[in-house]
Amino acid sequence: MKEKALFSILLLCMIGSTFAMVLAFNRIDSVGERSPYTAPGGINSIMQIDRTLDSYSNALKEYQLNIGDTERARTWSAEFRKQFNIVWGTLNHFTVRLADGTEDALLFSNFKHDAEQFLEKTDPLMAADQLLSSDQISSINSELQILQNEIHELGTAYFKSSLSFRENRIDNLHKLYYLLYAFATALIGTAGLLVALLIRSNKRKNKLVQEADTARHELSKTVAELRSGKLEQRAKDSFIASASHDLSQPLHALGLFLGSLDEHVKDSKGRKTLREAIQCSNNLGYLFKSLLDMSRLDAGLVGVDKQHFRLAELVERLEQEFLQKAKNSAMNINIQLDDAVVYSDPILLSRIIRNLIDNAFVHSDANLITVSCANSTKYQRLTIEDNGRGISKSEQQRIFGEYYQINNNTSAATKGLGLGLSIVHRLADLLETKILLESEPGVSTKFTLQIPLGIPDKVTVARDNSSKDSSAALKAGMVVAVVDDDENICTAMSLILQNMGLDSVTATSADTLIDKIIESDSLPDMIVADYRLLKGQTGDQAIMQLKRALNIDVPALLVTGDTSPHNIAHANSSGYDLLHKPVQPEDFSAKIKQKLLVSVQAEQLADSKDQTMHNPKQQTS
Repeated sequence: MKEKALFSILLLCMIGSTFAMVLAFNRIDSVGERSPYTAPGGINSIMQIDRTLDSYSNALKEYQLNIGDTERARTWSAEFRKQFNIVWGTLNHFTVRLADGTEDALLFSNFKHDAEQFLEKTDPLMAADQLLSSDQISSINSELQILQNEIHELGTAYFKSSLSFRENRIDNLHKLYYLLYAFATALIGTAGLLVALLIRSNKRKNKLVQEADTARHELSKTVAELRSGKLEQRAKDSFIASASHDLSQPLHALGLFLGSLDEHVKDSKGRKTLREAIQCSNNLGYLFKSLLDMSRLDAGLVGVDKQHFRLAELVERLEQEFLQKAKNSAMNINIQLDDAVVYSDPILLSRIIRNLIDNAFVHSDANLITVSCANSTKYQRLTIEDNGRGISKSEQQRIFGEYYQINNNTSAATKGLGLGLSIVHRLADLLETKILLESEPGVSTKFTLQIPLGIPDKVTVARDNSSKDSSAALKAGMVVAVVDDDENICTAMSLILQNMGLDSVTATSADTLIDKIIESDSLPDMIVADYRLLKGQTGDQAIMQLKRALNIDVPALLVTGDTSPHNIAHANSSGYDLLHKPVQPEDFSAKIKQKLLVSVQAEQLADSKDQTMHNPKQQTS
């Protein structure tokens, strides 16, 4: 009896649910009748028309601006004719499904009529192979503006109609949802007893299937990474980032200690030994700098600041850098440049040229390096050529890869990590500068850079700011607070600061440093913090803690030996200046002095303003 009652209830629920579903589908069909008139494709078509008209209008404006320059005018003439062909095709095929008798349909009809008249009137002008006058361009642009206003009005009306339709549809669907929910609840409640065991078994089966799918997915992912080398590359990058940080700490301390010895070693033999030790430390620093450069490129932190500048001036500065190196290595360097102006980032371009020249010095076994240039219509071709061992065809594409080196007899002290040309390739991509390589084994190797030409009138003359810095001097008794989790680095920084005539207070944690500063009763004028500190604290967090605890607002500097792209990006986003370990003692000293001088100048300016405000007579005079 119970089973018959349950079956009757179940049958009634099924009939009711079926009736509700039929009603719901009828409602959905009625709503769907208007769907074609508010489809997203209509908005996309309208936006495409608007973009096409904008492109055509911009080409006409560029032609009008350059109408006095025949060559550029013909270039833009070809461009706006090409854009007109696109406009012609787009307008002729433009259609939107709209309900008859609506405001949208009337707007669309008006637009199509005006568009046809515009094409019919403008087409003869576009077909003729002649330069248009400024008045003709202005007339076409005026008509274009009318079409653009009409397409904007059509788009706005179409969007409002679509929005209204969607709101009504959502409201209707909510009503249908509640109706279906009521019947579905009754149906599920009645049928729940009959399917309980089936649900339980299905859950168990689904869990096993899901676990199998997850395991299969993980296995496929691992196999794919093993085949592509991504797993090996990720492990290698992680190892390099971790190892480079641990190694940069003692190397950074070593460089600072050697720098602090400069004033204490007086005899010639001792100074010669010290210079050799510093050179060894610098060589290691160059290796870390290559790792850092790759990490900055991976993190997307290398910005491009293109300028118009004279190429000869940039290369001449590099020439001075390599002259002494050429003498020491019995290498001749011959630079033959004209007064060409290029458009690029001078800092990144100088890095590319420096790496290519240095690559020739270290790896080519040549006795002559020639830097020359040749002009073309679009590019300035800068060539760096050596008469050394050359590069075989099989190696020419591989030398731009990371950590790749051709087998050579270069000494371990100078051969590097195989990142120089990889950095060159990455920087050239950033600058949109093409690199061409020509080489004949045993004869020569030639790298050619195609640098975009610049405009001589836009070349800016660098200003000499040295007088500005010399007007201020460091005050006696200035204190620099240093926090670094390596005690050796704290000691080395303290010695460097002492040689600069500055006092210092150092500690391996922010908490300890705060206690020392409070005990000394002397607030710091500047803070220097390592990025990675004890207990997971970062340098910017330590700086903020010091400023809040001591209630001070002083300049701060971050120092890091981390080469992880993620950590470098985070350190850069802190807003503090960032130095990368190992830091050369002279670079460290210069940065400290620069930050303190800026602080002194700001303080002097504030004092001057205060005196003026408190001395009305002086202000009047």
